[in-house]
Amino acid sequence: MDEKALYWTSVVFGVLALLLLIANVVLIDNNHSLQHKLMDRQQEINQGDNLGRLNQNLAQALAQTAVRDDDNKIRDLLKEQGIMIKNPAKPDKPAKGRE
Repeated sequence: MDEKALYWTSVVFGVLALLLLIANVVLIDNNHSLQHKLMDRQQEINQGDNLGRLNQNLAQALAQTAVRDDDNKIRDLLKEQGIMIKNPAKPDKPAKGRE
């Protein structure tokens, strides 16, 4: 091959290598952006799970308080949120003075 052909071949391969380098940098940057978005979404999911457990515990505590104190306001509040409280069978209270 003559020197001119070798020169242009090396220029073409050099430009091709440069284009591949630029494409690689762009793909790496996009990959990092997607990873950050994914981590943010996963964090929101994890927080949602924690909030779900907290909401469940809060609803249970309110329901127990409503049953224990026979509080109709709390029952109505829970009912508005779609939470139904079953009335437990109340044991007979012993008469005062008798044991």
